[in-house]
Amino acid sequence: MPQDDQMYVNVVKQDIVKYDVTVKSLIQEIRDHSGSQAELDDIGSLVRSRICQLREQIDELKRLAQEQDSEVDRIALAEEAAKSDKMLQDNHRAFRNALLASQLAINQRSKDELFTNTELSEEGEAGIRQRDRMSREMLMKKSSQLSDDLLTVTRLIRDNTEKSRTTVDKLVEGSQTIGTTQEELKTMGSVISQGRKILNKYGRRENTDKLLIFLGCHISKMGSHSRHPSVSGDYGVAP
Repeated sequence: MPQDDQMYVNVVKQDIVKYDVTVKSLIQEIRDHSGSQAELDDIGSLVRSRICQLREQIDELKRLAQEQDSEVDRIALAEEAAKSDKMLQDNHRAFRNALLASQLAINQRSKDELFTNTELSEEGEAGIRQRDRMSREMLMKKSSQLSDDLLTVTRLIRDNTEKSRTTVDKLVEGSQTIGTTQEELKTMGSVISQGRKILNKYGRRENTDKLLIFLGCHISKMGSHSRHPSVSGDYGVAP
């Protein structure tokens, strides 16, 4: 085989090895994949592209084997091309299996997430219902307590109203008593004033009577002296 042809065959062989290693690495990445379906689709597209390139290099190796003048070189390249072809088929089968397993894992994770979300949703709804029930119970308790407080306030207002009414009645009664007492005091004042006038009148009359009696007695004494003047005269001229 000429040297230039041998160099080209070596390049083709190296490309076959390179693409084979790349495909196997991508297939292992698919097996380990734990992401989304979209990411898996991207990796799958890259694997298909590398498999296509690998197939092209194997076909090139088959063509080179047929063009060899030497029977030995032709058989050797044909055997390498057959091995590479089998390797390609193995990679393609491994790719399909890895892709199927990864898709099943993604579907299972989706189901688990859906189930978990459903449980969380149900738990959330149960929690909401429980909170609503607790809220209603609290509102009922507060309403009952408020009603009791209103009844207590009503009783207090009624008691205070009764006390106020009693106090007003007592004040009215006291006011009436005071009014009656004032009227009685006025009447007594009038009686006392009238009595004072009468006493003053009788007092002046008594003094007048005493004066008249005194004057009468004095006048009587003067009259008595004036009726017996000769007795002293006679006694004065006795012989």
